[in-house]
Amino acid sequence: MPRPPTRGALCTLAAAALTLPLLGAAPTPAQPPTARLQQAFAAASAAYDVPRSVLLGVSYLQSRWDTHGGAASVTGGYGPMHLTDARAALAASDHHGEGTEDPRGDDARRPLRPEARASRTDGLPDRLTTLPKAARLTGLSPERLREDPAANVAGGAALLAEAQRRLGEPKSEDPADWYAAVALFSGADDTASAAAYANEVYEVIRAGERRVTDAGQQVVLTARPGLAPDTSALRRAGLRTASAAGTECPRTVSCEWIPAPYEEFGDGDYGNHDLGDRPASQDIRYIVVHDTEGAWEGVLDMVQDPTYVSWQYSLRSTDGHVAQHVKAKDVA
Repeated sequence: MPRPPTRGALCTLAAAALTLPLLGAAPTPAQPPTARLQQAFAAASAAYDVPRSVLLGVSYLQSRWDTHGGAASVTGGYGPMHLTDARAALAASDHHGEGTEDPRGDDARRPLRPEARASRTDGLPDRLTTLPKAARLTGLSPERLREDPAANVAGGAALLAEAQRRLGEPKSEDPADWYAAVALFSGADDTASAAAYANEVYEVIRAGERRVTDAGQQVVLTARPGLAPDTSALRRAGLRTASAAGTECPRTVSCEWIPAPYEEFGDGDYGNHDLGDRPASQDIRYIVVHDTEGAWEGVLDMVQDPTYVSWQYSLRSTDGHVAQHVKAKDVA
């Protein structure tokens, strides 16, 4: 006959019987705090059916996955997806708020338009208000989208999913099918700028990236070297075609010719620029980079005013689109 278990053995068996169910029901060990942002991308991808690589690629191009402590960028963008809330950013800034500075930055001539200043809240284009739109799509508050990186990533995923829906494209698991939605995410209003943005995102996805963010988060985008996006859907996006004819821009950037008008007013006043023959007539020694502190549409209005000032190029900070106004040989 088998020997009955001793009292000590019975206690051991009882303890094991209690422990095994607990071990089986134990949750997956929590990821380290430095992996929370990576988890946020996975969660947003699952919730909105956007490929994780697309989310990571867009966010990397937008912010390098940094959060900047919830502070706005110079274009009013917040969080790792750089969701824009220009009204909130302007409300927190006093610069140029009272109209006391001459926006021309030119003391040699009397202020022809001393009242000119950047519009604070009126008429902001859609590309500067993506965060409020994300709030409507997700049901999350704008404050949370600005301050919580995980919520911010979810907001970006919701915007991409909405762009895919508007294009009439399926929520595919293949990142190659999201090219046009990524292009629309840029906020560009012309096909060339939108395509340039999407091409950069897909270059990031093909190459892969990894880094530790400004908040100490470890984020990895696995390389997809053979990824070839379907670009055909972009033709149905309804964006305008900007002509590069007449510009002096590299072919690798989206550029259009929006000329500053040349007009002479007499008494040595030549309007907003002077005709020249540089570098034959004089050397070009400096490149001046000026912050306009204004929205794109207002900047174009100013440079096309013959009584105001001019400059050679405007670079739109939200998507990198370039407009040339004065030839390099002339003096702005």
